Amino acid sequence: GDSVTISGFSLEAISEEPVAQPKPVAMPQPPTKFALVAVSVEPVATPAPPADAGPAGTTCPGSFEMPGYGSVAIVPTGWAETAMSAFEVLPGGEMRPTMGSRAYFADVCTAGVYDHNQYVALKLLGKKMRYSLDVSGAGCGCNAAFYLTSMRQNPHKSQCSDHYCDANNVCGESCAEIDIQEANMFAWHSTLHTAQDHGGKPAGYGGGGPGWSGPRDFGRGEYGPGAKCIDTNKPFQVEVSFPVDAQGSLQAMEVMLSQEVHYCPLKMRIDNYVGMGELSQALELGMTPIVSYWSADNMLWMDGAGVDGMGACQTDSAKSCSDSVRIYDFAVGDIGSEFPPPAPSGPLVTSAPPAKPAPESQLPPWAMPDRVRDPGQAAPSDSS
Repeated sequence: GDSVTISGFSLEAISEEPVAQPKPVAMPQPPTKFALVAVSVEPVATPAPPADAGPAGTTCPGSFEMPGYGSVAIVPTGWAETAMSAFEVLPGGEMRPTMGSRAYFADVCTAGVYDHNQYVALKLLGKKMRYSLDVSGAGCGCNAAFYLTSMRQNPHKSQCSDHYCDANNVCGESCAEIDIQEANMFAWHSTLHTAQDHGGKPAGYGGGGPGWSGPRDFGRGEYGPGAKCIDTNKPFQVEVSFPVDAQGSLQAMEVMLSQEVHYCPLKMRIDNYVGMGELSQALELGMTPIVSYWSADNMLWMDGAGVDGMGACQTDSAKSCSDSVRIYDFAVGDIGSEFPPPAPSGPLVTSAPPAKPAPESQLPPWAMPDRVRDPGQAAPSDSS
């Protein structure tokens, strides 16, 4: 037909599940403002390196005034090595070389640097030098040395890296050498060496070997522990002079040992040496003073009995040497002039007890070893 019928409509409530609302997103908060308050914090103290410190902690031992010359700085050997023996310079200029050490007089010390132009060139031709010495505790087998070499004129680094040179070619460099002293409580050697003369011409007392004896300018009754002229248990004074002839050339080296409590100075003179011309020139150009302290079990060339049995030591014992010796109160002047009086100094503290006088007679059956001029270096010689 023309229409349809739609019916049955009704309305009902529809129950709907609520739609979950998204959680609010937390918005970033602005940073909290803090008030800055000054707080006083004590800084941690960091030790400053010494003013004279150099690379890897190397330091200059110190300096002192030497009347007649001026300020002297001490330059130790061993900066090129991983370990080195200490060399102390105390207030007042007292030097305490420890066992195995060696050091040089210089005009200036630059820590960690060796420059031969900085070494002292002491011109002693026609002049004299004075110093005080304490070798108490340095027994048989110990060698406390003070000497001059031409280091200032040596431009080569040497095997020791410090321009060291001497007459025994210890560091691979030879030069003129004047040993004012090689000494311990029982022996004393003063020796002149040209650059190529290992043995040199000695004076003093002590040492020897099969078929020969060392110098005998005095004996154990005059020099040694408890001796009547130089009691080596106590400090004593050393004076060395280099007189010249009318032409200004070196005539001799004269050495005198004296002690305030005794009145019998010991005198030595070395002249008529074939190398006087070379040494005269070396002294005129200026030589570098050197201090060393070393030991060996074969030091009998210096302190042994000798073939005449008159030397003091039967055997040498390096391990019994004192830890250090003392050398101090240096002065330089013209021959005939007066030095200022020596400075007083207390006793040396050593690891060895005071030595007893050597027995009057001993002629041991031992063989003369090769001479050892410095630790670790042999040089054939039969005298100092």
